Amino acid sequence: MIKELKISIPKKKGSTTYLTHNYHSYPAKFVPQIPNYFINKFTTEGDTVLDPFVGCGTTMVECKLLNRNGIGIDLNPIATLVSLSKINELTELELTEINIILENIKLSISLLYDNNVFTVKIPEFHNRDHWFQLNVQQELAIIINQLSKIKNETISNFLKTAFSAIIVNVSNQESDTRYAAKNKNIEDYKTYTTFENKVKSMLLRIEEFNKKVTKSEVNIYNKDSRKIDFLLDNSVDLVVTSPPYANTYDYYLYHKLRMYWLGYDVSNVKKNEIGSRDKHSSQKKDIDDFNNNIKLCFKEVVRVLKPEKYAIIVIGDSVIRKEFFDAKKMMIEMGKDIGLEFINSNSEKLNKTTRMFNPKFTNALKSEHIMIFKNVKNDI
Repeated sequence: MIKELKISIPKKKGSTTYLTHNYHSYPAKFVPQIPNYFINKFTTEGDTVLDPFVGCGTTMVECKLLNRNGIGIDLNPIATLVSLSKINELTELELTEINIILENIKLSISLLYDNNVFTVKIPEFHNRDHWFQLNVQQELAIIINQLSKIKNETISNFLKTAFSAIIVNVSNQESDTRYAAKNKNIEDYKTYTTFENKVKSMLLRIEEFNKKVTKSEVNIYNKDSRKIDFLLDNSVDLVVTSPPYANTYDYYLYHKLRMYWLGYDVSNVKKNEIGSRDKHSSQKKDIDDFNNNIKLCFKEVVRVLKPEKYAIIVIGDSVIRKEFFDAKKMMIEMGKDIGLEFINSNSEKLNKTTRMFNPKFTNALKSEHIMIFKNVKNDI
């Protein structure tokens, strides 16, 4: 049994948001020390690491810093957008081009207020006027119109990530974790200056990232992890991931306003998201629905992971209609069925107040588990 599992996470916030890790808020993301620890422990330079629930790309950033190849997969297009922006370097020429784009956007917004010139179309979506002031809508429309013209994919992803990151701040939504409207009285130009400040903050971080990044190959896919047939059998050296915690978050809801502005399909994410509160609380699906879908994902993990290699899974317990479900027990039982042998785990209580869209989903009984499995390749 592997005994060196206790992970000491630094207490200072900055130590978990270094370099590109703080580009964008994301619910329930794990700290970078977790993938860093296991990547160092179980792989060597040039190995390939898979995260089938890549989220905001924490594991992939650590792959780039540690010279490991990476594969990240997520159903949510915001996740893949942010992940791509966090792992790609920007050249000096690209940095210069970004500053020119900012100046062009600023000029267009000046024309809006100084000369009443507004020629772009504001995206239409449900309750748009409820969530955004008119002046905010106009400034966001000018920004995204300019970003849609960018041909350089690296620059486009970088600036769209900054755009996505500010959406909730300039909306009438109370906060990232509170889906309630409030009047923020956002002044003219405030939306643009918020965007500009975010871009400049990210530019400082990408310059530092450029100094530390390796030339490893990292690919991000906007796909469903229940079917990853584009990956070869026995092609991965390590899996580090954190699947959804059943009945805990609605990722589609957390990112809904962002997806509207960026033109992504909210309904597809909502329909196919695993473990959402919408499925288990609104649609009344039981834990078997979650277990069956998670099992489909990890059958694919077993297929692509090399024999005798490790899968690190960070997962939390859940409560569905007042019934407690032990995620550790569930994962161990599932592992036996598909060829993942449980090796060891570290568990901590989640008994602190969690800021979510609805606090009633927190529960003092729940724990979060860091679990180590070995791929023993049973027939599946």
